[in-house]
Amino acid sequence: MMLTRSTVAESRAFDSWQDYQEALKRAVAPLTDKQLGQRPLTARRTLGEIAEHIVFGRALHLSRILGPEVAELAPYQRWDDDGDPPRTAAEIVQGLEATWRIIEHCLMRGSSSDTLDDEQAEVLRTIWGLLDHDLPHAGQLSLLLRAIGMPGVEL
Repeated sequence: MMLTRSTVAESRAFDSWQDYQEALKRAVAPLTDKQLGQRPLTARRTLGEIAEHIVFGRALHLSRILGPEVAELAPYQRWDDDGDPPRTAAEIVQGLEATWRIIEHCLMRGSSSDTLDDEQAEVLRTIWGLLDHDLPHAGQLSLLLRAIGMPGVEL
């Protein structure tokens, strides 16, 4: 494969996304049920609800794009339902890992071509949609974690 600016940029973007994934897991993993249930801002989501929503958003977006190929993500699509019970930190990390495996397997397979066909363009739209959803919520989670004296999502 010839090394081009686009392949270098793609590699750096994927490496950075992997670093973000690990930082998100590090921020969530040590949280207790009590911490996950904290609501630092009235009438806003709890820390756990925000983290669960990141997993939910990934699962929903990936399922819409990849369909039956990712049927194992269906349980995560119910995480935003009314009355759905709160998840533990371990369950949230498991959801982050499950969605990440799909992202790596289905979306992060590169192409040696600098031209985009329809399938590659759809993959790029999907990646952008995932990042566009994940990053603001991770920033929100990080801010609220710091408000309660915990480390934020550290990259």
